Amino acid sequence: MDELQRVKQEVVEALRHEEADEGLYFSNLYELHEEDERSPVSGEISVIEQAVKELVSEGRVTIRDDEGAVVLSLVK
Repeated sequence: MDELQRVKQEVVEALRHEEADEGLYFSNLYELHEEDERSPVSGEISVIEQAVKELVSEGRVTIRDDEGAVVLSLVK
């Protein structure tokens, strides 16, 4: 599995976590808070961005704007 595919899988896993029930800010994919139980998405920001773009174009992830911040959710 190449890096992009691995990162896409990690993004989906993060968005499936119960903590992401209402979505996650893009930065919360790789910057976790102490209380977060999910694993971070590992990789360079540019690769994470590309993974998210591909997941959106595949119809697996949606993006919404929350007062200027990007929020990601799995398509249900």
